[in-house]
Amino acid sequence: AEEGRRHRAAVEHLLRVSSELTSSRSRAEMLGAVCEGIRDALGFDKAAVFLDEKRDGWLSPAAGVGFDGLEHLGPFPTAGLDAMMAPHLEREGCVLIDSVTARAMAVELGVATAYVSQKNGRGPHAWDHHWLMVPLRDRSGALLGFLWADDPTDRLLPGIDDLRALRAFANHAVGAIEAARQVERLRDLAELDPLTGLHNRRGFEHGLESRRKPLALVICDLDHFKRVNDTLGHPAGDDVLRRFAELLRSCTREDDAAIRLGGEEFALVLAGVGEREALAVAERLRREVAAEFREFPVPISVSVGIADSGPCDGAEALVRAANRALFAAKRLGRDRCVVHHAETLAMLDALADDRASEQLEAALLLAETLDLRDVATARHSETVGRYAERIADELGLSADQVERVRVAGVLHDIGKLGISDAVLLKPGALEPSEWEEIRRHPEMGARILEHANLRDIAAWVLAHHERIDGSGY
Repeated sequence: AEEGRRHRAAVEHLLRVSSELTSSRSRAEMLGAVCEGIRDALGFDKAAVFLDEKRDGWLSPAAGVGFDGLEHLGPFPTAGLDAMMAPHLEREGCVLIDSVTARAMAVELGVATAYVSQKNGRGPHAWDHHWLMVPLRDRSGALLGFLWADDPTDRLLPGIDDLRALRAFANHAVGAIEAARQVERLRDLAELDPLTGLHNRRGFEHGLESRRKPLALVICDLDHFKRVNDTLGHPAGDDVLRRFAELLRSCTREDDAAIRLGGEEFALVLAGVGEREALAVAERLRREVAAEFREFPVPISVSVGIADSGPCDGAEALVRAANRALFAAKRLGRDRCVVHHAETLAMLDALADDRASEQLEAALLLAETLDLRDVATARHSETVGRYAERIADELGLSADQVERVRVAGVLHDIGKLGISDAVLLKPGALEPSEWEEIRRHPEMGARILEHANLRDIAAWVLAHHERIDGSGY
């Protein structure tokens, strides 16, 4: 009578689990329902499902009932458990091993024993520290994990019907696992770029929403990438994109995300960092690109725009800020990293205007803003302009030339727009890579002024750190 009652209860629970499998419940909920069914229908106080979720060769608990906590169970080596659950040891799809044999096999196969049965009986049909496992295999026969049942309430070994019911519950667990993997595969198709394996734009939006704050966004664009396709063909271009994606991936931690936004544009979402740390990552990436493609037939470099979530109100604002910084990096000559600063980038935009007087006014205002940005050298540009004006006047230049020299003095450091606060305002000694960034500011300044059609001043600014003897910066 008791066996018939348990059989009916098992059927009822199996029907309930089957209906839940076709619902929208998560895999964790489904596996939890399987464990509850084993407890309620088959009379095992403890049941757990172990899976190789990280796919690293170790089986860890994914769901369970009856334990104070699952964290102390496992992990178990997949290869060892696979040997303990070999097909010739199965009975009705389950593996039931006495404690002496199980422990000997465990020692031989390197499987740890983490739990000792509490409900044991006496006699030939009694449960006595047995191991009851049900292998969970995919359609190819590969081991996905196993189902473990222990502590039968009646302290007896399971009968044939119990083992068959246990196998049926295990089949439902396999169904839940396979369904979850199918969803994962579909999600990968929807969110991963097939060429590089990085997240695509859809994954990018999810990354911005799900990463912990603060966070920084780094948007990268390969410079003049069209030349690669035009010169070497699209297969070579695809190879460059894959190699760059690997460099980008090497810059990420577990909480970060590397994304291909489309074409030659990529992004990094860096969790828990601000502007300074993001700039360090971006500069490292820029140098690694130069090293990776040093011998490539077509020049390869990357321009980078950086913004952090501090001053940005929401994901859209963060993306806009990083894109503005990227645009500035392109205008400053490419192959550089620019951090978003709203005021200075607004004035840089003004320099693109065709009206010369307003361009000059914007440049002068930008130089004044840069003075205020660096408190250690406040009013420096104005002072240099004043001295340059006096020297030009003493040399007997015309009034127009004197004014032009004064303006050049005021604008000589305008290229510091392209240098981050982390470097420009660093209180200690600069690293070699930071000195390299500082030394590029005359070139950046000249490019800004050339875009503003101030070509004579651009030439003077380009040379303002050159030595008289021609020995360089």
